[in-house]
Amino acid sequence: MAKKNMSMSILPGSMDSECVELCNAINMIPGIRTIESCCGHGNSNFLVFLKVDGAMGLENLPELLYWLDPCHVGFRWWCKVKTDCGMSPATFYIESVVQGEEAYKQAKEIADLIVMNLKIKK
Repeated sequence: MAKKNMSMSILPGSMDSECVELCNAINMIPGIRTIESCCGHGNSNFLVFLKVDGAMGLENLPELLYWLDPCHVGFRWWCKVKTDCGMSPATFYIESVVQGEEAYKQAKEIADLIVMNLKIKK
């Protein structure tokens, strides 16, 4: 898991560089924080695992989900929820449909849109 400072920004070098900008943007959404990520390294889909904290996190989840829909960005990313055999608390994750450079480009676009939208709302 990447190290984070008090503002929840991820320190570059502690994770796949392609993931830093998107994870930082997601961490700006109140009640949602990234807990793990992988850019896919050109061989698999881009993944970001999320902790959605209580009612605030669920209420703010559309701030992320909106930008995963092709209606708004022209491409699709999926948001999925999973648990394990021990019925641990649910873990959300987002996943690209494409791999490699196209996924990295889409991740940057999602990050930019999240940040822009949050700034407009302030």
